[in-house]
Amino acid sequence: MKEIMEKVDAIAEERKKFHFLEKITDRQASTRETGFVLTEPEVYGRDKEQDEMVKILINNVNVAEELPVFPIIGMGGLGKTTLAQMVFNDARVTEHFNPKIWVCVSDDFDEKRLIKKIVGNIERRSLDVEDLASFQKKLQELLTGKRYLLVLDDVWNDDQEKWAKLRAVLNVGARGASVLATTRLKKVGSIMGTLEPYHLSSLSQHYGLLFFMQHAFGQQREINSNLVAVGKEIVKKCGGVPLAAKTLGGIFHFKREESEWEHVRDNEIWNLPQDESSILPAMRLSYHHLPLNLRQCFAYCAVFPKDTKMDKDNLISLWIGHGFLLSKGNLELEDVGNKYGKNYT
Repeated sequence: MKEIMEKVDAIAEERKKFHFLEKITDRQASTRETGFVLTEPEVYGRDKEQDEMVKILINNVNVAEELPVFPIIGMGGLGKTTLAQMVFNDARVTEHFNPKIWVCVSDDFDEKRLIKKIVGNIERRSLDVEDLASFQKKLQELLTGKRYLLVLDDVWNDDQEKWAKLRAVLNVGARGASVLATTRLKKVGSIMGTLEPYHLSSLSQHYGLLFFMQHAFGQQREINSNLVAVGKEIVKKCGGVPLAAKTLGGIFHFKREESEWEHVRDNEIWNLPQDESSILPAMRLSYHHLPLNLRQCFAYCAVFPKDTKMDKDNLISLWIGHGFLLSKGNLELEDVGNKYGKNYT
């Protein structure tokens, strides 16, 4: 212990000698930044689900005093967020609810943080106050007597008490005010839900292929029929998971050799044991199709805790510091890092 303390003291003296400043920063936790705007050029196979959910929300007569909460439940990659976006932007919903609020929750189900985000979403500005009571009061002022729709996307909290505290603050709206929540966990749906949960099903083979083709060929008119045939077999392995079809379609966007498509179709990764979906093999295949130098850059991001908001310039500096980036021609290392970020994130 004495030797260790001497080393620590020596390091402290070195810091003073070189005028290094001590700076303590908290990790900024952030959600995965989902929003209400649909980014897909076209969504296939979810029109029926959208119509059913919209009708449930707008026809809901809140007879009980309890705030109605409608959970969407499904495994990762099925398109829960996309479906919630479709419902949120439906003209019937826009006409029926005011205000409409979208909040991405993720792991951090903190009452104060969520209320602050809801208030900021409604008022389009941040509050000067920081205490929980002031946030609660402001939110209730904004929601009292309003038939609002609140979307809580990607909820993981299974602590019943935490949800009860937030629900108590929200339970001031007019009759028909509703909460729509998306989650992977049945337990979360049972804790939050007052309406029957909507269990999202996989896409059919037909719609899965359309989704795959959209990302593999884009607006291209002339398509190799042999590639389409191989693509159909790959889509079958995706198990009706839209994210898997999208990921693999993106891999093939710049690949037109049949052998490359067949290699993915016949890859042994598909035979690995899976828990509940085909998304993991698709993710692995996407990773293996990155150039070697990009794999280490991508893999390095695993050192950050889940939902860490990564600053691009800082991440590039870390890549450079670890020697992951190599200069190309007249490009500076920072330019190479920016190129990697644009092409492969």
